Amino acid sequence: MDLTNKQKYLLALGFVFVLLGVSLYGVFVRPPRLGLDLRGGLHVVLTAKEKPGAPISEEAMEQTKRIIDQRVNRLGVTEPGIERHGRGNIMVQLPGIKEPQKALEVIGKTALLEFKPVLNFSEEKKEYILGPTLLTGKALSSAKIGEDELGRAAVDITFNKEGAKKFDEIAKELYQKQLAIVLDDVVMSAPVIQSTEYGGKAQITGDFTIDEARRLVVVLEYGALPVELEISENRVVGPTLGHDSLIAGLRAGIIGLVLVALFMVGFYRVLGFLSWLTLTVFAVFLSGLLVVVNATLTLPGIAGIILMVGVATDSSIIVFERIKEEVRGGKTIRTAMDTGFTHGFRTFLDADLVTLTTAIILFWFGVGPVRGFALTLMLGIACDIFTSFFFTRSVLGLLARTRLVKHPKLLGMREEVE
Repeated sequence: MDLTNKQKYLLALGFVFVLLGVSLYGVFVRPPRLGLDLRGGLHVVLTAKEKPGAPISEEAMEQTKRIIDQRVNRLGVTEPGIERHGRGNIMVQLPGIKEPQKALEVIGKTALLEFKPVLNFSEEKKEYILGPTLLTGKALSSAKIGEDELGRAAVDITFNKEGAKKFDEIAKELYQKQLAIVLDDVVMSAPVIQSTEYGGKAQITGDFTIDEARRLVVVLEYGALPVELEISENRVVGPTLGHDSLIAGLRAGIIGLVLVALFMVGFYRVLGFLSWLTLTVFAVFLSGLLVVVNATLTLPGIAGIILMVGVATDSSIIVFERIKEEVRGGKTIRTAMDTGFTHGFRTFLDADLVTLTTAIILFWFGVGPVRGFALTLMLGIACDIFTSFFFTRSVLGLLARTRLVKHPKLLGMREEVE
């Protein structure tokens, strides 16, 4: 049995209300993630240092990114952001981090562990004179926090099979001599080899605190970075500033929404009230979509949402003005609403698709905040088209079949239609 237009509109509205319920549930159960600029935290860009005649390979940069990702995960940071920017840059964002400086030491530390024989000690410079590297951190299989003989914090390391064999060979060669344990060109300790067999285990001692030992374990656990990094950008956003930015963005959005709603109701009467309802539905759907795609909401993202409020309102205005033109052309209000929406929808659909294309280009080629803005723009366009077709069209169709809009003045028109 074929459905009447009224039944189709009611079915579409039922579908919309179900999605509204799902969206509201999702937003309350798992609110959208807040970005660094709204939540506070650490933003740092690490740049690989190229050596003359030794260009940095793509594989080395990807490995560096993976190691940094593993180190960050061990720090216990929730929802970190780690992205490559360009050929030699890695951007790291750590929202809500409480000790950004200590985190920075762990993230960018090369952690090149080397074992070198002590040849002599310079009394003048107060430093060891070391021989060539005999073993590196690549031979490690694990590292964990331990204690030295005096009960101080230390790092216990375990070698892999090949490393254990090599370390025992070194022990036999340097028996009763000093072996320096060097981390990033700094001698951590230089113990005297007291045995020729160590069973694949050794200990790094020094003037460590528990936190320092823990950070050393993190960087040793996943190996040394294949490239040396330098900090090219470092920014710490305080939680208070992030909270203030969030409040300011929400305030701007609410004020804009209220002003637009008042203008639309004052100018279009009943249709203006429908526009306000459409904006409300649009806002709920957009919030739900942000949760579904697991998007991070940033300040530029809020700007994109506010912009989309204007775009969604413009879509309503195009439809409403087309309806008024149809009424002025002599059509009944019922017919004018049906044909007016059809023609108006085609017009703003073209405009939305152009905006969507621009947003896709911004998202594809942009970085950081630009991508956040582009993402909310894309999601907003999708919500605008969906809301207009399923909600606005259905409500207009049902309104046209009631007595609420029989008088043209209720559409914001001055002239009457007989």
